[in-house]
Amino acid sequence: MTSVAVIGTGPSGLAAAKSLAEQGLEPDVFEARSDIGGMWGGPARGAWSSSARTNLSFHSCAFSDFPWPPGTEVFPYRSELAGYLKGYAEEFGLREFIRFDSRVESLRPEAGHRWRIAYRQGGSARNTAVYDHVVVASGFFSKPYTPLFAGLEDFRGRIFHSADCDSPQIFGERFHGKRVLVVGAAFSGTEIASLLVQFAASVTVALRTPMWFVPRWIPAYPDGRRHPLDLVFYNRCRDHPWKQDPARFLAAVAGDPGAVSPELAFDRDRDIPLAIVIADAFLDQVRARLIGVKRSARLTFDATGVTFSDGRRQDFDVVVMCTGFQSDLRFFGAAERRILGFQSRDQLQPTLLHRHVFHPDLPGLAFVGHYRGPYFPVMELQSRWISRIVTGELPLPSRQEMMEGIEEERRIRHQIPRPQFPHGDFVGLADGLAGDVGVFPRLDAGHPLRAHIERGPVVPAHFRLVGPDAKPDLAAKLILAAPAPLLER
Repeated sequence: MTSVAVIGTGPSGLAAAKSLAEQGLEPDVFEARSDIGGMWGGPARGAWSSSARTNLSFHSCAFSDFPWPPGTEVFPYRSELAGYLKGYAEEFGLREFIRFDSRVESLRPEAGHRWRIAYRQGGSARNTAVYDHVVVASGFFSKPYTPLFAGLEDFRGRIFHSADCDSPQIFGERFHGKRVLVVGAAFSGTEIASLLVQFAASVTVALRTPMWFVPRWIPAYPDGRRHPLDLVFYNRCRDHPWKQDPARFLAAVAGDPGAVSPELAFDRDRDIPLAIVIADAFLDQVRARLIGVKRSARLTFDATGVTFSDGRRQDFDVVVMCTGFQSDLRFFGAAERRILGFQSRDQLQPTLLHRHVFHPDLPGLAFVGHYRGPYFPVMELQSRWISRIVTGELPLPSRQEMMEGIEEERRIRHQIPRPQFPHGDFVGLADGLAGDVGVFPRLDAGHPLRAHIERGPVVPAHFRLVGPDAKPDLAAKLILAAPAPLLER
């Protein structure tokens, strides 16, 4: 039997293991911790807080053939998602493949396009094993990142990363009565700032560039009902207002941030960016002066505070770095990292891979979920594609095709201005992979789900309607269960 290893048991690793098992393989799955979940599995793993919610509703943040249990919050909490992943592993018998407390220390190519894994299980001696194929699903958000701000080493207050802010108890212990600076106004920054107002004496958020702050519930049309934002944004409808005039649509559903504070205003002499932060309470709290905001191109620290780029200075007791994460591929050798074009400090595009999966010069190796902004449907489609290639049901893309895909990713890496995500068109990325796997839902004109496919929200179940491993009855049930904002008219 073909031997396959999977590194990691977050959503991408579990999807890979399940897809390989569906094809009759028995993958060895290496997990460094004692339980599954990846960034959602527990404190300091990436999902910054037990209070954190998903930014997508459970209709989108799901596997295509594993429904969420009844009563789930529309935007699940971290604990709910951790439970969902454990349920998925149990349902499909994935735990029998997992080697817990097994940290991969090196991954090196062997003769014959095979790969040698060196790992340490618990406190045991170093072990090695050789595999025909290895799937790297160790996560994109691997290591907390803090920029090298001038004077940071002189600051005498306490400095935390968003990964350290993982419970309400910690908020009370670390921030009560403190003057807090939150560096970064993206997803974790705005949510942490919104929680800090309950504990801190003052909260100030520093940001470099303006962006849109969009609540989780928005209407598809000015006079329409509110729906989960993913059900409004992610569809194949080309004439939707969001695609026709994005800035105007965002202003209608989220409001002009510049009207709340001049520090949040867009530059008049530049194109309005489409950087979006999902935040429910942030703008209202800024408007109520519960949160201060300061736009600053640079921060200069001293012993007791910070000077902003306009020369103004402010004292702080605590700093929270909401500055994101870096990828960590330390188990590869220098030669492999060079082939991958790996740049650990590049938070947008740290590796260069065809569809974020393959490189022609690393045969037998594949990645799942290794890109900024991974979505459950994409991780699952990548996994299904890999598993069908490993078993010979599908051919590996040609070298020319892969190199063209890699060059496209290189163009994204060097794009100026840099996009918020390398593939903001989630639907286009998912549909392209679905075509590769053979599961794109092309339906006849008379099919009862045709309108849902063309104008309804793109949910994971779309990719179980047709093709290999299809589950059309379950898929239809899940598709019809998701509200379809654009079909209301």
